[in-house]
Parts: sequence; C-alpha cells; structure tokens
Amino acid sequence: MELDVHHLKLVRAIGETGSLSEAAVRLGISQPAVSGNLKRLENALGQRLFDRGSSTAPVMPTPTGELLLDRISAVLPMMEGLARDIEVRTSPSEIVRVGGVCSPVLCHLPAIVGSHRPHGPAASLFDSECRDLVVDMVAQRRLEVGVVKDYPEFEAVVPASVDFAVVAHDRTLVLLREDHPLARHKVIALEQLADEQWVLPPPDSSRFHEYFHRSCRRKGFAPRVQYVSESFGMTVAAVRNGAVGLSQAACEGHQQVVARLLAEDALSRRFLLVWHRESEIAPVARDVLADAALAYRLECEASPVYSRYLA
Repeated sequence: MELDVHHLKLVRAIGETGSLSEAAVRLGISQPAVSGNLKRLENALGQRLFDRGSSTAPVMPTPTGELLLDRISAVLPMMEGLARDIEVRTSPSEIVRVGGVCSPVLCHLPAIVGSHRPHGPAASLFDSECRDLVVDMVAQRRLEVGVVKDYPEFEAVVPASVDFAVVAHDRTLVLLREDHPLARHKVIALEQLADEQWVLPPPDSSRFHEYFHRSCRRKGFAPRVQYVSESFGMTVAAVRNGAVGLSQAACEGHQQVVARLLAEDALSRRFLLVWHRESEIAPVARDVLADAALAYRLECEASPVYSRYLA
C-alpha cells in the first residue's frame, strides 16, 4: 500500500476534527465520500485507523491512527510546502512570498513589497514565531523577504546569501493588573518587578528567555516565571489573575490590564528586514526598508497605549 497526499489529508482532517462530517466540510467532499475513502484506506492497510462510536461521540484514532497522525504532522506540511515552492518557482513573476515573526511591521509587509514589484502587488504571507526558520526560508529562497527580531547580545546570525537591516528599535511595555500598586507609575524600572510572578512566551530560537533572565540578574534578582503561554490572549488572562507580562510597544488596551513602559530600554528588541541577495526584492530592499520603518512608526503612533509615550 502506497500512501499519497490525498490519504494523508483525509486522515489529518478526521483526526483534527474528530468527525467524519466536519472532515467532509474541510475537504470539500460529501460525508459518504469520506466514509468510503477511509474504509478503502483501512482495508488496504489491513488495520483500523479510527474507532467510530455513537453519532454524537467523536471519532477517535486507534494506536495505528495515532502513529499515522504523528507522522502526518511532520510530513504533510513539508509536502505541501514543496508543492508551493515549485508553484512559486514556475511562475516567479506572479507571486512573491514574504513572512516573519509577529510585529507591527509584518501585516504591512505584503503591501509594501507589492508596491515595489515591477509585476504588480501579488505577495503571500507566511507567519512564524521561529526566527531561525524565517531566516532559513529566506536563505533557501522559500521566502524572498522577511521580518525577524533579535535582542542585545543575542543578535540574529544570517547566512552569507542573506542581507539584513534594522527596521526599528522597539521598546517593551509591562502588563499589570489595573489595581497593581505599580500601575500608578508611567514608567517602571525592571528591578521594581523583582517580587512578581511572570508570564512569558515559550522559549524559541530568538533566545529571549536567556536575554530576559540575564537582564533580571543584572538588576539583582532572579525572576519567577509562573506561566508560559503561546497565546497573547492567555498572557492577558494570566495578568488579570495576578501575573506580570510583556508586550511590544505598539499594543492595544485590555480590560482590567494596564501597560506601562519599562525604564532604560529594558528588554528592548530590534526588528530586522531580511532578504536574499539574489531575489527580485534585493534591488529595492532599501525602499522596502524605508516603507517598513514608516509603517512601524505609524503603528506606534496609532497605538492607544504607546502613543501617549510619544506625545
């Protein structure tokens, strides 16, 4: 039995939704077609992949189904990415791929890049929290241009085929409950937070956790990290429950939470524009950089929180 991409997509859709009917909606086919395709696949493999309970119970993977789902989560994105890369290379004049890490610049990048392309404003966006992945994709020409961030003493390292330039130096805001004693201050020193319990994003290739702990040690304390959250919404929820969190400069207000600037540029970062030296963007990279810097500044000025510090 040879598994093909259609088999993998079928199993992934059923595993992620837990429902044959919802998998059918996701795949754009009928439920009987999903049931029939799954039955044929199981017959060919000689093993059941999912246990079907009652009509209201979720479809659950068997041990073999779990094994297949684990491998699919690694293999299928690579296969889909390969198909996209081949499509991009066969029609380079029609689309350019841009991407990067979460920042006030990222959402503007497709339009900025598109405005400087001779073939029109066609650009697709790739979003990732892994800095090294974005840089590697630029080096491999899977992205033509990207935005990443780094920190003092933990600067990004790029291959020889990649150029970069600083878009902006971004300051950090600390998130507190609105009834926190420090909330009455406009600017807060990092050492004033020595006794707090923190919520941080997960460790990643940017090495922020190392930067954070080193910065705190230099201020004379070892921080207590109580929560690690991938979601900014969960970060805000943790702050409402008494933790202290962090935010980039351009941020929105949240109910029961206040944002205050950290003194002395503590925990600040750089946003970098990275591009391949042989990409079609390379000749206009400095123009793209200028527009990205402008977009960052406008986002900061529009921020209901940080704009007060710029006045």
